[in-house]
Amino acid sequence: MTLNLDIKEFLANSWQKKPCLIKQGFTAFSDLISPEILAGLAMEEGADSRIVQTNTDTESGWLVTHGPFEEYDSFGESDWTLLVQSVNEWVPEVGKLLQPFRFLPDWRLDDVMVSFSCENGGVGPHVDQYDVFIIQGAGKRRWRVGERQRLQQSQPTEDLCLVNNDFSVLIDEELESGDVLYIPAGCPHDGIALEPSLNYSVGFRAPSQAELLWQLGDSAMANDVLTKRYTDPDSSDLSPSYDITAPQLDAMKSLLIEAIQSDDANDIIARLLSQSKRPLVEPELPVTAEQIPAMLEQSNAFIERAPGARLLRLDNDSFYLNGERLDVPEPAQQAAIQLAEMHGSCGVSELNETFLIAESQALLADVINLGGYYFFVEEAPE
Repeated sequence: MTLNLDIKEFLANSWQKKPCLIKQGFTAFSDLISPEILAGLAMEEGADSRIVQTNTDTESGWLVTHGPFEEYDSFGESDWTLLVQSVNEWVPEVGKLLQPFRFLPDWRLDDVMVSFSCENGGVGPHVDQYDVFIIQGAGKRRWRVGERQRLQQSQPTEDLCLVNNDFSVLIDEELESGDVLYIPAGCPHDGIALEPSLNYSVGFRAPSQAELLWQLGDSAMANDVLTKRYTDPDSSDLSPSYDITAPQLDAMKSLLIEAIQSDDANDIIARLLSQSKRPLVEPELPVTAEQIPAMLEQSNAFIERAPGARLLRLDNDSFYLNGERLDVPEPAQQAAIQLAEMHGSCGVSELNETFLIAESQALLADVINLGGYYFFVEEAPE
């Protein structure tokens, strides 16, 4: 899949700055999932799904129902939207939609949410705290999008936060199949289906300072690092005992800054960013490095990256997968890079020559055991 986009111009003028509409961002776009398959997925216990209804008999006029669902007839034929998170981790075809957006950091990716809306379906005017590309599939949908502005929000029903007043509109367009709408975090938007429609939302997380500090501290405590303690600054100031003095506050902030700038913090942040959104499935029996050569010699053998797995590099030589720092000696660096660049499957014949050495084979065993990659043999047709 090719995204028709001037990436340099987009990054310079739109990314995290202002919304933009990319007409026919995907030429001759074909849906990657049917409404029926999406509805079936929303019946699964492990899927994160919900239906948002408007024009209901409730006092607010809105209703949110969480899956798994057993039937859909009771929702009628209009005024509702089914949303399913992380469809890329369930349906490999949907996962292919990630590749065109790999000009952005892998660690920023949250998931691909897919929604199906009946006529007049929508989730109301709202603001998201992540960057998102919305790809229009089947059907048509009218989108109104504004730049960041002061807005009041309220919660008309549980799990639904909407913008109270109308917002100043920058984009007001009907999207057709293949159109791509980019909306930065914090920009209000409202989409209403003009006919039964499918939408694919490729979301990129934008964590807040509070979220990062909380995760950093929680992980540091669990791993017994960043243990340096506060000490009072030298001072002859005899302030009242109930005062927090400026030197004390400066000393506390300096302690935090020192922690954040440390190598331990770098390691923790890389571990956090490499964690998958959902648990990865590890093999029933561990794979050893000694088993790898025989696995790579099999005809029709493939290595595939698990949906949702993040293999990240820090400082050009440290690699992280699913919260773990990998042992990647210099001879195996190129093998690690090929694995990091891989999305979907790769035939073993396409692996570079470094996979012939023991260090790279040990690395491959490690990433398989962590659930980030798996090995399979495709049966030859009879």
